[in-house]
Amino acid sequence: MIVFKCFLKMIKRNAGMMILYFAIFFTVCLLMQFAADGKGVEDFEEERLDICVIDRDKGTLARGLTKYLERHHHLVELPDDQAVIQEELFYRNVYYVAIIPRDFAGKLQTVKVPGTTSAFYVDRQIDQFLNQVKILEAAGYEGEELYEKAAQIDEIQAEVELVDKNGHGGEVPAYAYMFQYMPYIIFSIICYIIAYIMIGFRKKEVRRRMECAAMPLRQQNFQLILGYLVLGVGIWAVCMLLPVLLYGKSFLGDGNMILYMANAFAMMVVSLAVAFTVGTVVRREEVVRSVVNVISLGMSFLCGVFVSMEVLGKGVRMFAQFLPFYWYECVNQILARNAVFTAQQRWDIVKGLGIQGLFAVAVICVGMVLDRWAADR
Repeated sequence: MIVFKCFLKMIKRNAGMMILYFAIFFTVCLLMQFAADGKGVEDFEEERLDICVIDRDKGTLARGLTKYLERHHHLVELPDDQAVIQEELFYRNVYYVAIIPRDFAGKLQTVKVPGTTSAFYVDRQIDQFLNQVKILEAAGYEGEELYEKAAQIDEIQAEVELVDKNGHGGEVPAYAYMFQYMPYIIFSIICYIIAYIMIGFRKKEVRRRMECAAMPLRQQNFQLILGYLVLGVGIWAVCMLLPVLLYGKSFLGDGNMILYMANAFAMMVVSLAVAFTVGTVVRREEVVRSVVNVISLGMSFLCGVFVSMEVLGKGVRMFAQFLPFYWYECVNQILARNAVFTAQQRWDIVKGLGIQGLFAVAVICVGMVLDRWAADR
């Protein structure tokens, strides 16, 4: 087991760098998780904007609309002067100006910061108030009571209870966010460490000494593969230890725990395959960082690791299907949202794990071809 022991020595020699990468990537993962975790419906808070209402009508409907907007926003007083209004909008002292014309019957003039979501936000509220006024008028309400009722309807709150499909009250468990970012951690650390070790073994003088050794080439490759697996399983085990330490019984009691771990294990195998190929192609240590960063960050942004898959465009998702991170995230989403799976969901989980395995085999084959090509040069 000379080659295997040499592999372990090189791991030991790179232990400091490995710990550094673990610390960096875990810190990034935790920061991103805590930023995403707990942003549920209960944390929603209506935004109050600085807006201005210029009332030229002074009628009952105009006063009702002004009182309604005052309940939801901060009203700023401005003179009825177009130059002043434009200046205040330019400096963002106000974001929206509603001008109520004389003989107001539901149509008003608005001046707003173009292209902002705040403008659509206030437009929707005004339309909602005016529609409520029409409905209440049809119901027989009139005068001040009409506008008070219209304003009160908007304050009615409905109790929403999420269907408990995953055993967590219908909400995504906190550790699911950690597993969402797990591919970036596993992939980056394995690729960095394996690539550095591969560069050492692929040095011309080292390779020639290995070829001259009495040990058959098949046995040398077997020991190298064993070293890869030991390193990969070790990194995977440390990554699986993190949710256990942070979430304890919540994670250990999840019926999908084994599937979470199996999905991460499949990603670890893919990472080993990519690391082998990168180490075969790249011959300088300073190039490793650039190559690994491009691959890991590129797949993370395209496949729903850093940005949730729901907000990705259709074209991006179609392209992402050709990348292993996409299939990992598909499996992770099913596990996070369901405790009992339908037949289709079970098939999607098996398909996601299987495609990751196929990616690993395909990348390994490419790496072996490149390794043979490099050896002939």
